[in-house]
Amino acid sequence: MSGIRGWPSRRFPLCWLWLLWLFSALGLGLGASMLAYRLAFQEALRASSSDLSRGESTASTGILSENNTLAFPEWTGKERVNILILGIDQREGEPGPWRTDTIMVATLDPVGLSAGVLSIPRDLWVTIPGFGENRINTAHFLGDAYGYPGGGIALAQETIRYNFGIPTTYYVRVNFTAFEKAIDLLGGIDLCVPETIDDPKYPDARYGYEPFHIDAGCQHLDGRTVLKYARTRATRGGDFDRMRRQQQVIQAVRERVLRLNMLPNLIARAPALWETVKDGVRTNLTLEQMIALARLAARIPEEQIRMVTIGPSMAQPYTTPDGAEVLVRIPEKVREALAELFGSQAPRLEVRVAVQNGTMRPGLAARVAESLRALGVEIVGVGNADRFDYMETRILVRPGALEAGHQVAGWLDLPLTSVQEAPDLRCACDLLIRLGADFP
Repeated sequence: MSGIRGWPSRRFPLCWLWLLWLFSALGLGLGASMLAYRLAFQEALRASSSDLSRGESTASTGILSENNTLAFPEWTGKERVNILILGIDQREGEPGPWRTDTIMVATLDPVGLSAGVLSIPRDLWVTIPGFGENRINTAHFLGDAYGYPGGGIALAQETIRYNFGIPTTYYVRVNFTAFEKAIDLLGGIDLCVPETIDDPKYPDARYGYEPFHIDAGCQHLDGRTVLKYARTRATRGGDFDRMRRQQQVIQAVRERVLRLNMLPNLIARAPALWETVKDGVRTNLTLEQMIALARLAARIPEEQIRMVTIGPSMAQPYTTPDGAEVLVRIPEKVREALAELFGSQAPRLEVRVAVQNGTMRPGLAARVAESLRALGVEIVGVGNADRFDYMETRILVRPGALEAGHQVAGWLDLPLTSVQEAPDLRCACDLLIRLGADFP
């Protein structure tokens, strides 16, 4: 099955279905029951028939068999499925572009039957391809603001791929309103708040403040409160705590969705939900793909689901030259996290790399080589360059290895301009990293 970029088709007033799947199947691999699918298909068929009666064109949905009986789609792909989940900071009446308040990568392995979610801090300092270094949450903004092909979502996907080696074929983008309404449609969720949170400067919808307070303890929360709980940074752990709370919310939604007696009521209210959230969501997954993935996710055992956060052990505070307080990755620790999430399918480079020291700093090449080894890179040579006065670091690559060179540049926090093709590369390697005085 292949994805189709764009908004969900209006012939499917069942946006709740993929929102449900987003929080349950994507988050923790639990789909709806066959009863829910059957009722959902019936609703979709009625909507499709209504569209046809008004003369509106509809493409094949893939949910009818040749004899017009309901056919439940199966996910037939064998490759790992990665989906980028973005929560944008869109406020009422704002035309955009927007930054991303939440960045997650959900992954499902249809062969090994495993799933997971990776949470990425929005203040992580990364290379945004074509735009230099910046916080990762600005990729979506820059892509929309400067006409990047495919817009902000495409640039966010490319930024994830460049810095982490994770390709994301599919995406789901949600704004605050859609998230809040989806929680309310479930009747709220139950959460055990580990500590009292008092945030007098929680932002409102008009660039002012809407103070937020919640006591520690287990309690039932509505959508508005859950949104605040998931967004506030007013705890000692700041953004790291925030990411953990967002994953806690995903788990709580999963538990709520498992109560099957809720589903008929959800389906009955689907048209109203669609009207509420249709302007707040965007995805390139079709209805058929969503249901097929949800059915796949329902088969994944709970012990095969991993929740990973790039936390304090994987990123450290850094002040940029212009005074911005950000986070920078600890490459080997991030690599360990990706290995935990993806297992044997963790992103890795299938190239041979040599590292040379072109400075007077002793041991620099060995240190860089060891860091790359921790990332799974094959190091075939470590030594000194032909001289020790190189001012700029260069990654020299054989023709055909340019993509790998870009990946290494991302891991080493080097600009794309540091990567250069070298047809006459004189080493038994695909990439030669020549370290200069500018290397941190």
